[in-house]
Amino acid sequence: MFLDCVLLKLESKCLKGCDIALASYYVMPAFKFQTITGFMQSKIVTNNSSDILNRYNKILVTNHGNIFSFFRINIPFPCECIEGEFLGHVFEYTAKEGDTYDLIASTYYASLTSVEVLKKFNSYDLNHIPGKAKVNVTVNCSCGNNQISKDYGLFITYPLRASDTLENIASDSKLDEGLIQSFNYGVNFSKGSEIVFIPGRGMYVLVLNFIHHPFIFND
Repeated sequence: MFLDCVLLKLESKCLKGCDIALASYYVMPAFKFQTITGFMQSKIVTNNSSDILNRYNKILVTNHGNIFSFFRINIPFPCECIEGEFLGHVFEYTAKEGDTYDLIASTYYASLTSVEVLKKFNSYDLNHIPGKAKVNVTVNCSCGNNQISKDYGLFITYPLRASDTLENIASDSKLDEGLIQSFNYGVNFSKGSEIVFIPGRGMYVLVLNFIHHPFIFND
């Protein structure tokens, strides 16, 4: 159902993708930056891609390269036309003993995908994935809609959380509420369980020089 909803919000067919989309990754405690880039590896991101913090994020914490837990960071990834049907990218995750679809979707991939999507593109048992198995993790993306606006080149795949509203997303991204809604027709931003697409002209850096914080983790 998740994937079908996303396809309806974008387009039923695609001809080509775009070079880069962004994934809004909500950082949980104990997840090092290198761990996240490991999950989100692509031809754009490798384990050594520390420069993505200052290239694609408006918040950068510069205390020896540390970043905060419970913050979102933008991770770039290729936005491809998959089988001529939808825009997305398939990440390859190597499973560990005890992994489940729910753990992979909600924790490792920060709700950028869902259990339903993992089931659609994999054939493992719902609650038992063999260790070292290769799991296809499909994340949807958007290249925008030039009928609405040609001003926005990068789009963020943004999983809504319970605390999100259209108002606070617009305020944080410095965008008009109507513009965001126009790219996400019919979406209830207060539902807290859908994925939306946030347009952006470009990312900028706000340097935060905190010395101590209980939720900082090391790169």
